[in-house]
Amino acid sequence: MKIGLVGGSYVQRSLPFDAQRSVNLYPISDQDGAEIASLQGTAGLSLFTSISSGGIRNGFYSGKGRAFFVSGAALYEIDEIGMKTFRGNLGTSTGNISMAEDINSLAICDGTKLYSLEYSSNNFTSISATGLPSSVGYVSNIDGYFVVNENNTGRFHISAINDVSSWGSLDFATAESEPDNLVCAINAIGQLWLMGTKTTEIWANTGASTFPFGRIAGAVMQVGISSAHSAIEIDNTLMWVGLDEYGESIVYRASGFTPQRVSNSMIERRIQEAGEKEEIKAWAYQEDGHLFYILTGGGLETSLAYDLTTGLWHERAYLNTDGNFEQHLGSCHIYAFGKHLVGDRRNGNIYELSLSYYSDNGDEIARERTYTHIIDEGRRIRYNALEIGFETGVGLQTGQGSNPLVSLQLSQDGARTWSNWITKSIGKVGKYQTKVVFRRLGIAEQMTFKIRITDPVKVNITGSYLS
Repeated sequence: MKIGLVGGSYVQRSLPFDAQRSVNLYPISDQDGAEIASLQGTAGLSLFTSISSGGIRNGFYSGKGRAFFVSGAALYEIDEIGMKTFRGNLGTSTGNISMAEDINSLAICDGTKLYSLEYSSNNFTSISATGLPSSVGYVSNIDGYFVVNENNTGRFHISAINDVSSWGSLDFATAESEPDNLVCAINAIGQLWLMGTKTTEIWANTGASTFPFGRIAGAVMQVGISSAHSAIEIDNTLMWVGLDEYGESIVYRASGFTPQRVSNSMIERRIQEAGEKEEIKAWAYQEDGHLFYILTGGGLETSLAYDLTTGLWHERAYLNTDGNFEQHLGSCHIYAFGKHLVGDRRNGNIYELSLSYYSDNGDEIARERTYTHIIDEGRRIRYNALEIGFETGVGLQTGQGSNPLVSLQLSQDGARTWSNWITKSIGKVGKYQTKVVFRRLGIAEQMTFKIRITDPVKVNITGSYLS
């Protein structure tokens, strides 16, 4: 009998109702494959370069082919071989930052102050201009204008075109559909999205001489944003963690000017339980046709990943020295020099992210799947054997992974308590005919299976069968 292996993370408040979970595994589908769907291991990390001791706060890849990362307080530029060049210091060393560019400069906002790097001279400065507020939260650029929101107000300000140092005293406007404060003003799909604590307005460049931006008629959403840095333009739309007068923590994807919920109750509960929801941030990348939106930071237990290709959520996690899951190491992402580069949230390391790597820079990646519960109207079932369809024979030549193992745990009480681990080999290198079968699993009214793989090998799981 075939049983449900493939799925995302949907742990409910009541574990006996649903406890299924995918950590460092995500579903892929192929209607013409040996199975319609399988679980694939997430990408690993390999060190590309290290630039400083401070955690990586954000990265930016310029249209001019230049790559930048902020590590602690320091802005560095890196080249295609990982050589680093110091470009300047910010006034803060922690917290989320936003970055944007025009044809002349890179602008950086640390949630209070605005800084710039002039491309031609590499001159780094803290921006102080008559028309620029003393406290700004987020920087974006649209049609050559830098845009910042003034903290604790509904106002946003624009720079002179292609000039980050020039801010007119009258070059501001207010999002006025509701009297809520702006959290960020972001360029998405060629429009200016003014995202507040309760509502979102979408403005466009009208070309007016007095002030070039105006609200699009009817473009008001009764949903705001809880964290400015959760907003990402992706797949010709915008995704963010929402906040409105009724509550928070729903992840939305814009369909035109209509917010559509894409999160599930587990994802929303994880966000609600995060200690610093306003510090949650998102990064995104595409590999093998799968486009991922990843939420991290802000006290989340693990990083939460939404696959826009399948519409399913899974978790990305780092296995710490205590053997527990915590957030993925990646704090941000840029695609530069033909590589997916991510910054380490703990230090100044920058990694290449790829499905070709099977560890987190040498540390184990624990890949774990908790199946859906098996129950047959309260009847007791004898579980003679569980066969798991792995891509076998993927062992390494030497060292850990030369005889890769999968471990199995059983629960007969709805995933509240678990048995000891049982292990089986998934095949030494070249042993392609290896069968992974666990036998004599007992008799129960309800059974839940959990599997885990930690060896640094390719992981693809194609199905599970009971007899």
